[in-house]
Amino acid sequence: MCSVWRHRVINAFVNCLLMKKLKIAVRKWRMMRLFRKRDDSSLTRQTSIEPVPSTSGTPAHISRPPVDLLQLEPDEGQKLREQQLRQYAFFQLRIHLKRGQNLVAMDKNGTSDPYVKFKAAGRLLHKSKIVYRDLNPVWDECFTVPIEDPFQPVQLKVFDYDWGLQDDFMGSCQLDLTALELGRSQDLVLCLRDPNKPTQDMGEIVLNVTLYPKSQEDKEAKQIVQISKNI
Repeated sequence: MCSVWRHRVINAFVNCLLMKKLKIAVRKWRMMRLFRKRDDSSLTRQTSIEPVPSTSGTPAHISRPPVDLLQLEPDEGQKLREQQLRQYAFFQLRIHLKRGQNLVAMDKNGTSDPYVKFKAAGRLLHKSKIVYRDLNPVWDECFTVPIEDPFQPVQLKVFDYDWGLQDDFMGSCQLDLTALELGRSQDLVLCLRDPNKPTQDMGEIVLNVTLYPKSQEDKEAKQIVQISKNI
C-alpha cells in the first residue's frame, strides 16, 4: 500500500515538473513572436527611400522602392508600393513593344497579321503597326502615355488584321502598374489568354516598360501645353 502511494506521489511530482517546463516553453514562444512582430513593424517604419536620378520635367525628389522591400512579405511589399503611388499627381508610362512569340495562326495559310492595342480604363493608349504573315512579329515600337490612375491595369489585346472583315481576336493580357518599380526600366514577358479557350496557348508579348512619377506642377504644365495645341 505504501509503495502505491509512493508511486502516485512521484508521478504527481513529475507531472508538476513537466507542466512547469511546458508553461515556461509556451511563455518563451509567445515572447519570441512578440519581438518578431515588433522587429517587422520597425523594419517597415524605418525603410529608407533612395532617390532616382531626375529626368527632364521630373522632380528631384522621385523615390524608388527601398532595398528592404525585397525582404518584406509579398503583401507588405505591395502595400508599400501602393503608398508610394499615392504620393504623386500623375505618371508617364514609357512602353517599348518589342515582339510577339509563338502567336496563334488565324488565317488559312497558317499565319496571322497581328497588331496590338493598348487600353486603360476604356481609353485607347496606342495601336501598333500591322506585321503581315508572321507568328513571331517584331514591332519594335516605343511610345509614352500619361497615366492618371496607376491602379487601373493596362489591357493589351492582339488582333489578326483581315481586310474588309472583322479582325480576329488573338488573345489578351494585362500590365499591372502597381507591380512596377518607379523610374526603373523593366523587361516583361506577358502570356496571352483567350477567356473562351482557357487551356490554349496563345503565345507571348515581349516588352520593356518604365513608370515615371510626376508632380502636380508637371501635370499642370502638360495641361497647358495640351490646351495651347487645341487653340
